[in-house]
Order: sequence, then C-alpha cells, then structure tokens
Amino acid sequence: MEKKIKTGLFANIFRILLGVFLILAGYMHMGEASSQYALIVPSWLPFEPEFVVFASGTVEIVLGLALILLAKYRVYVGWITALFFIAIFPANVYQYVNGISAFGMEDDSARLIRLFIQPIFILWALISTGALRTYKRMKNKDIYFYDFSAKTLSGQEISMDQYKGKVVLVVNTASKCGLTPQYEGLEELHKKYKDQGLVVLGFPCNQFLNQEPGDEKSISENCLINYGVSFQMFSKIDVNGQNAHPLYKYLKTQVGGIFTDSIKWNFGKFLIDKNGKAIARYAPSTKPQKLTKDIEKLLVKSDN
Repeated sequence: MEKKIKTGLFANIFRILLGVFLILAGYMHMGEASSQYALIVPSWLPFEPEFVVFASGTVEIVLGLALILLAKYRVYVGWITALFFIAIFPANVYQYVNGISAFGMEDDSARLIRLFIQPIFILWALISTGALRTYKRMKNKDIYFYDFSAKTLSGQEISMDQYKGKVVLVVNTASKCGLTPQYEGLEELHKKYKDQGLVVLGFPCNQFLNQEPGDEKSISENCLINYGVSFQMFSKIDVNGQNAHPLYKYLKTQVGGIFTDSIKWNFGKFLIDKNGKAIARYAPSTKPQKLTKDIEKLLVKSDN
C-alpha cells in the first residue's frame, strides 16, 4: 500500500485561497494593471515586457484553477506553483534594486516588503498542498518504523523490529487528561484484535498542560489499577520539539496533521500497517472504537 500525502481542512482552505489569489492576479496581469507589471519586467529578458506579463498572467490563472480543481494532484501543482514564484522573484528584485515605482510603491521600504512577500507565497504553495511534506519524506526514504526502539516503563529497550508483520497503533497518552478514559477503548482494541495481529503501543507524554506528571512507577500503577491496561506501555517521552523521541519525529513526517505536523494533544494516534508504513493519523478526540474498520482492513490485508 503506497502512502499518499494527505492535507487537513485548514491546508485545503489555504490551498483554495491561494488558487483564488492567483486567478485574480492573473486577471490583473491582463487587465488595467498590465502596464504596472510591465515596468518591473527585467530588461535582460529576451522578450517584450507585454509578452512576459501576458504569459505570467496566463500561468497564474492556470495554476490557480489547478490548485482549486485538481485536488488529487495538489502535490505536483504545489511544486510547480512554488517554482513559478521562484521564477518571477527576479522581477521583485529588479524593482527593488532599480527603485522602480510600481503598484504605488514609491520608496525602498515598501519595495523591500514586496520583495520579502515572495518567499511567503513559496511556502504557502508548498505547505498548503502537502508538497513540503514530500521533501521531508524523501529525507526519510531509507528510514523505517522498524529502525526505531524505545524504553518500556521498566527500562527495557524494545526494538520496533519485533512488530514486523503486525498492525501497530501508536498513541501518546496521559494519566490526568479529560481523554484518559480512552485507555479503556485502547485496551478493548488490544484484547479484541491482539490474536489477529494488532499491537497497541502507549507513549506517556507530559507536554500538554503537565497532564502526565508522574514517574514510570506511578504511570504503570495508574494504567493497571484504573484501566486494566495490558498492552505495551513505554517510558515518558516528548512528542514535539527538539527533544521529541526519534520515532515521533519520523511518524510526523510520514503522516501530517491539520495545518501543522505537530502532535496537538494527548491521545493522538498513528496506525501502521504490516509493512511498517504509517498510513493513517487520528485526532486526540477520535475514540479508539472509531478505528475498528481501518484496523480490520489492515489485519486482513496480505503483506506486500
């Protein structure tokens, strides 16, 4: 099963907004503002300024429509759009260096602002389409889930390699959170599907309002006494920031979240197939029972 880049609601909204912006910009290129655009066409280009402005406007409209309508190919459109912004960046530099007054920008400070807006559009295109995530994934193309290890609550180092051929559910947990009762649902999944090949792995984390303040002993006692947890629990880790556990750094590059890839709260969930591919990510509010269908599909799927 090949992983596809997924983008969240906010990213999709910003992708569509960028598409609308490009269509409007393209219309302006071909309309009343065409003469203003012609002023900032670098003189070293071997084309007439009017042709460059018309071509740029046409490309903007095409890319804008593609961003809105071709959601299936948004990653490719995102890279092309970013490259387009990079290609027209020299025009902004030309305007600033030569002090050209266009679009009402009469002083260097105004032109400097416009100069630095271009990188924002480049990042906008890459992030909203999920294209930037493909770069992160390429950096990790030779790294797999099975390459990582973690310490259990008892201090034993366990390699993820021992879960080859299993469907794995990775969850960051906390003992004093409103979502802590999800332990019960996770335990139900563990008991129901463990003999069919499901493994549930819990990673306590204290990064969200200090809702996992205890040490390994107290975490273990809470899980066992209050929720009867029998699935594998690991030592407390960070899931965000510089000190995030390497496993979580990896998982976040494989399956992004809404708007940003960071873990948003306790009980975020990653589902990993039998080949070690992280194929789905679920919000903290998603109850374990809601994962049943996805888990069953992976359990019956043959290894590639």
